[in-house]
Amino acid sequence: MEPERVIQVRCSILPTSYAFSSCVHLVPCPMGRRLGKSPREPRLPRAILQLLRLGPYVGGLRFHPETRHGTVKFLAFENVFRNAVYGPLGGAAGGADFNPLDKSEAEIMRFCQSFTTELANYIGPTTDIPTAGVNVGPRELGFMFGQFKRLRQLHPLGVDGVLGGSAYFPQVPGHGLAHMAKLMVEANGQSLVGKRCLISGSGTVALNAADKLLDLGAIPIGFSDVWGHVIEPAGFTREQLHRLKQIKAEHKAHLGGYIMTSTSATYCPTEDGSLWDVPCDYAFPCAMQHDLDEEKAKKLIKNGCKGLFEGAHLPLSQELALITRTSGLSALRPADIDRIVQECMQDVFSAISATAVEFNLARGDYHAATNITGFLKVAQAMFRQGAV
Repeated sequence: MEPERVIQVRCSILPTSYAFSSCVHLVPCPMGRRLGKSPREPRLPRAILQLLRLGPYVGGLRFHPETRHGTVKFLAFENVFRNAVYGPLGGAAGGADFNPLDKSEAEIMRFCQSFTTELANYIGPTTDIPTAGVNVGPRELGFMFGQFKRLRQLHPLGVDGVLGGSAYFPQVPGHGLAHMAKLMVEANGQSLVGKRCLISGSGTVALNAADKLLDLGAIPIGFSDVWGHVIEPAGFTREQLHRLKQIKAEHKAHLGGYIMTSTSATYCPTEDGSLWDVPCDYAFPCAMQHDLDEEKAKKLIKNGCKGLFEGAHLPLSQELALITRTSGLSALRPADIDRIVQECMQDVFSAISATAVEFNLARGDYHAATNITGFLKVAQAMFRQGAV
């Protein structure tokens, strides 16, 4: 399935040390989005809009030095089917190989403004709605929204937030992931209460998933970032999680800074070990794609892990997804207000459960059920609208 549009533009910025950057905006099938480059040398930004047939393009932005055209195309394609499961939305992806971790806030603002200026003709509340992603959170979206409003002289619905004009609820993806995990675990006759959970990443999805897991009685014990991982042997309390959020909210903050606030926590640099070496009951990969490889997954299973719940875009490879099924390990990729999130997750779970029964899938194979559900919705929309 080829993208409906692939948008590539030149994005010039002026960092503290003068340089140029490029951005990419990629748009897949009935949903789609964008991609970009770094401000160190002249490059071309792109955006990929994958598929628009089920609704406006919706997908995350990614500011990461390893972002490439193929990465964004892959993310946009995956968003087509994920968004089809959650609602009548198209899929997109985009971003830049711009690394905000070594930039000042002024440089980040200038980059976001330049990025938005180049893509302003292709985004908007009824066409393409950028959302948060790797290294793109409320701050970056706020800079983008401010520039979009400045260029278009409008303020959708009079509410600050994402370009769609809706108030931005960063907790929703993480809370939705936790609620879906609860539904899946209970469907297998078990409970999250008292279960030890490892969560890779320490961004918006990871930290808010941990927050809701605490509400549900689970025990988050570890988080990670690109520099290493931190473990609280007895689990993070609400107060400790709040301190961790404060640390990560600081510009260029490392997760390792948390051990200065806790006498019980341990920190391990990336080169000395993996988060997935730690025994747990359930694992929540919420960092990036291919977060878990075969060796790490086998170690998780050996250490007693009973379930994987994906909070990132395809953190498991195809080979690893097969291992989780043959081992009996449950796995599912994720999906303001807490009541709305619960209702949404209940509807999604009901839909994929019905698909699992209809196609006689192995018990607990929600991964395949989710893919089939999304594929059927996209295929039906394509047939209805003809060859366009």
